[in-house]
Amino acid sequence: MSHVDRRHQILEVSLTAFSARGYHNTSMNDIAESMSLTKPVLYQYFDSKRSLYLELLRHVGAQLVGEVTSAVSGTSDPREQTERGMVAYFTWVHNNREAFALLFESSARVDEEFADIVSEFEDAAARAIAPF
Repeated sequence: MSHVDRRHQILEVSLTAFSARGYHNTSMNDIAESMSLTKPVLYQYFDSKRSLYLELLRHVGAQLVGEVTSAVSGTSDPREQTERGMVAYFTWVHNNREAFALLFESSARVDEEFADIVSEFEDAAARAIAPF
């Protein structure tokens, strides 16, 4: 497996772990074991649990904003943009429950850096939905 593919796989497995147990109740060992990896191998991809979590927040936040932005890009009518944006947002939430839980559970709000990342993506999604 390529480095990029393994990194993506780690993000996917981490999403499941962090969304189910939260940041503080999930260890790098939990993630490594669920992938049948050793912790040293996991640390070859991410320096720390914090760096993994930060990248995961950015990854799922970018997915959300990308979906909303894509949905509103075909129109300049503010009402239609808002409608399309809201539909895209709630469709994303429905189809990505783990990612939604990750972004909006308490672990993402307690730490200032985590909260700043989430706020950045919330603001970007809101601007895409209602630009007027």
